[in-house]
Amino acid sequence: MSRTDLALDGSVLLATLTRPEHGLQAVAARRRSLVALLVATLASLLFTAAAVPRIDFSRAGPPGGQGGQAGEELTPHQQEEARVQAAKIGAVAGYANALLGPALAVLGTALALWLAFKVAGTRPELKATVAVSAHAFLPLFLAQLLALPALLLRAPLAPQELGSLLPSSLAALLPPGGSPIATALASSLDLFTLWTVVLLVLGMARASGSTRLRAAVVVAVLWAAQIALLKIAPAAAAAAQAGRAMGGGT
Repeated sequence: MSRTDLALDGSVLLATLTRPEHGLQAVAARRRSLVALLVATLASLLFTAAAVPRIDFSRAGPPGGQGGQAGEELTPHQQEEARVQAAKIGAVAGYANALLGPALAVLGTALALWLAFKVAGTRPELKATVAVSAHAFLPLFLAQLLALPALLLRAPLAPQELGSLLPSSLAALLPPGGSPIATALASSLDLFTLWTVVLLVLGMARASGSTRLRAAVVVAVLWAAQIALLKIAPAAAAAAQAGRAMGGGT
């Protein structure tokens, strides 16, 4: 990879964020994703390096999740050992996710898009689909960088509070203590996620040779399935478990 290629890849990356139609046309034609993946991984690692020392991993899970008789029987020494162990596991998991998560997310999304657009009657190339996905995901990692000032100001944080550092979703408008399902749905309607969805629509219309309407329908169906499986279903399961626990405690 020459310096010219790197410079052109960088200009295409910036164009994707500032002039999406022009940038994604180049992305679909050039089918190069390495620079975008590297930028996303570096952004994720930077956020993780700032976040891990400022996270209280002993507060993981819903409030009150560590209460009960077992938690009350722990000695102060055992509690400190548990906090240290939780911090170690959290740090390893955090850095592993930062290092591997961007590439896995891009590849998984690209495979789903490639299959979905084939089912929809188009013929996208897998390499072009990966390139489009890698560039379309950049706003999500930009959001992590923009959340750094809030991270530094609000530390220490519980792990589950990281997602609310940047008030860019409808969840920021909901009152605390609301329905977990409503919160999960509102958190999915995020400015940076919507930006990514729009980039996927524009890019896949180019990569597959389909109309923007068809691309929008395919991407919207996949996005809705992702929200249902990864957001709504876990929230509903957690709410049901909490309801059973409350019922059993009365």
